[in-house]
Amino acid sequence: MSTEILMPKLGLTMTSGVVDEWIKKEGEPVQKGEHVCTISSEKLTAEVEAPADGILVKIIVAEGEEADVKEPIGIVAQEGETIDTQQPEETVSKPKQNQRVQEQLVPVSAKKPLVSNGERIFASPLARILAKEKNIDLTLIKGTGGNNRITKRDIEAYEHSATREVASTTDVVASSKSTASQNMGAGLTGMRKVIAKRMKTSLDQTAQLTIHRKADLTAFIKFKEEIKRHLSDTEIAGSLSLTVCVSKAVILALKEYPEMNSWYEPDTNGFQTFDEVHLGIATALSDGLMVPVIRNAHQMSLKELSGAITKVTQAAREGSLAGELVTGSTFTITNLGKSGIEYFTPILNTPETGILGVGSLQDKLTLNNDGQVITTKELPLSLTFDHQLIDGAPAAEFLGRIVSFIEKPYSLLL
Repeated sequence: MSTEILMPKLGLTMTSGVVDEWIKKEGEPVQKGEHVCTISSEKLTAEVEAPADGILVKIIVAEGEEADVKEPIGIVAQEGETIDTQQPEETVSKPKQNQRVQEQLVPVSAKKPLVSNGERIFASPLARILAKEKNIDLTLIKGTGGNNRITKRDIEAYEHSATREVASTTDVVASSKSTASQNMGAGLTGMRKVIAKRMKTSLDQTAQLTIHRKADLTAFIKFKEEIKRHLSDTEIAGSLSLTVCVSKAVILALKEYPEMNSWYEPDTNGFQTFDEVHLGIATALSDGLMVPVIRNAHQMSLKELSGAITKVTQAAREGSLAGELVTGSTFTITNLGKSGIEYFTPILNTPETGILGVGSLQDKLTLNNDGQVITTKELPLSLTFDHQLIDGAPAAEFLGRIVSFIEKPYSLLL
């Protein structure tokens, strides 16, 4: 009995995905749970497992093609089993009983082809949407996907070709610049392609401004020492790390400045603030970057927050992060302190309107009350916000409130 390999839903907002690479080829044996291909969505890349033991008899969605969530991308069947993988011809007569089984193996997008001049046109759902939005006639495009299906890549290539032809008739110099611009990022695949797209979109759709400030850690260091004297090592393990305490300071400040705990969707002009704090923790991976989400972080104690941060960042690095913890953050924290960076300009994790960058600890020479020169520790912080929605003054107040919580660390226990 044949089994379809379906495009998985990796996150709450995922509607389609791209097949980046087929690890297994047609005709090769597979075992249930074995990785057969890698796919990517807007925010994540993942490996797809074989749903059953057997032979990969058909690759429906080729590398580089896009498919809707739950749409078949391949077929696994038993050795010796015959599967009709051809696209069914359109017919007026009622299908026979044995035709119904074969029809189930055809992608949904292929069951409802466009018809023009008597010819059938096969196109992915996303390709149809793009063609409609850009007023492109699908009959003018030659598909490069499986069974000559038109893909998103074909639409983009056609649009690029048409744009270049128009530009060349008016301004050769402008045409060369346009071509160079549109070729930026060519060849990127997998997670890097996803990151490139999201970073570019973030900068294109927002008015990002970054402000900086340092937090004096003198009181924080004393706070940690005093807590350690009164609690056992087991009780405080990791709970008083700088990352955890900065996260708690951000959560408390967000409750006072809800406009920073928000989403903005420029396409719909939608602006939404949240009572709940779903904290994103930017996490470096060997091949890119991911932002796992700590849901309902505002309800957690320092100890609970510490455990949650450790759990999601470790899962992200191991590639075992649950889909619901990939999207939905309302504010993000990113830390380059271990790299020795003092200040930087974090890019917004859209649709969020704020992100806090944490730098490396800095030594500062100052005078104590007795006039003696002493060394203190300071923590550089960089806040990026969307100036379309938030003015400089309230953003500065928000950053100042974070600093206040850090410099008065007992407030973090509230």
